[in-house]
Amino acid sequence: MNSFEYLCLKCLQSFRGERSISAIYHLFRGKKSSQTIQDANIFSLANVYGLFPDLNRNFLQQTIHFLQAEQLIREVHSEHCEVTDKGKKQLSDGEKLYYLAPYLNGYAYKDKSLTFWKRYSLLVQTLSNLAGKDNTFIPIQYDDNIQGWVKNYLLSQKGSSKKQLLNDLFKETNSLLSQLPTNQATVFALKLSGYRHTGNTDEQIARTLKKDTNWIHVEFQSVLHYFIQTLEKKDAASIHKSLFLICRDLLERPLLTETTQKSLKLLHQGLSLPEIANIRRLKESTIEDHVVEIAMQIHDFSITPYVKEDNVEVIKAVIHDMQTHQLRRIKAKLNNLDISYFQIRLVLTRMGDSDESKQPAGS
Repeated sequence: MNSFEYLCLKCLQSFRGERSISAIYHLFRGKKSSQTIQDANIFSLANVYGLFPDLNRNFLQQTIHFLQAEQLIREVHSEHCEVTDKGKKQLSDGEKLYYLAPYLNGYAYKDKSLTFWKRYSLLVQTLSNLAGKDNTFIPIQYDDNIQGWVKNYLLSQKGSSKKQLLNDLFKETNSLLSQLPTNQATVFALKLSGYRHTGNTDEQIARTLKKDTNWIHVEFQSVLHYFIQTLEKKDAASIHKSLFLICRDLLERPLLTETTQKSLKLLHQGLSLPEIANIRRLKESTIEDHVVEIAMQIHDFSITPYVKEDNVEVIKAVIHDMQTHQLRRIKAKLNNLDISYFQIRLVLTRMGDSDESKQPAGS
C-alpha cells in the first residue's frame, strides 16, 4: 500500500460512510468552502486539508477503485464507502510506515507555508549565488511578488554581508531541522538550490530515499508546517530572527476566509444575521456558514446567541447516542424540537477532538 492509498483509507475511516468520495477530493485540494472546512474540523482531518492542491479527480477515483478491488473498502451507498476489517488491518500496518507528524496541519499552515517556502528557497539561492560571485543564475521562483520580497529583504539588510546573512540563515535552519526526524530534514535539504547546485524534485528524492513521491511531498509539508508552528511562538523573533523575518507578515494573517472576516466585522457591530445578509446581499444561509467558520477558529466566540444552552446539551446527547455527524440523521432524531441544521453544525463545531463520535467504530 502506498502513502496516498493509506491517506484515502484514513479519511474514509474517519468519515465512516458519512461523506462522499468528493469530500476527500475537496479536503485534499483544500477547498475553501464551509462544508470542507467543517469536515476537516469535525472529523479531525485538518492535518491533511490542502495536502494535495493539484489532485486529479481521476487519480483519486482510480485509487478508490483499487481499494474496493482489494476489499479494503466497500460502498455503502452511491459514492459513500466504509473501511472493511481487512482495510482496518491495512490502516494499522500503514501507521508504522506513514506516520503523520503532530505538527502537520494543512488547514492552519497550507497557505502560509507555501509563501514561506517560495521566499526562503529563493533567498537561499540568491544569497548562495551572490556569495559565490555569480549574478547570472536563473531564479527558481518566477513569481514577481516573491522576487520583489527578496529584493526588498536584501535592501533592508545592507549592513550585513551576503555570507553573514547566509550563515545566520543556515544556523537557524539547521537548529530547527535537528529537532526533526532525519528523513524529513533530508527531504528539506535535498530540495534546496544554491551556488552551482539545483534542488531535487520530489520524484528525484523519492528515488534516492526509496519512498513514493506522494510521501516525499507529505514529509516536506510536515517540515514547513513545523517551521511555521515554531515561528509562531512568542520568543521566535529573538531566537530565530532571520527565519522570523521571512514570514512575520504571514503569521499575522487570520485563518478566516476574507468573506467571513467581513461578516465578523458586522457581527461585532451588533448586527443580526438577516441584517448582515441584507447588507452584504448574500443568502442568510451563507452568513450562517460564516458564523460556523468563526466558531471553529475563534474559541471565545459564543454560540449561545444562536443556540440555547439547553439545546446544546440535547444535540450533544443525540450525537453521542447515534455516533454520527450526519446532519440529516441528527435532525431527524430531533424532529420534534425547534432546532435547525445551523444550530446542529455549531454544536458539532464546538464538540472538539474529544468527541466520542469522532472515534472509529469499535475503538
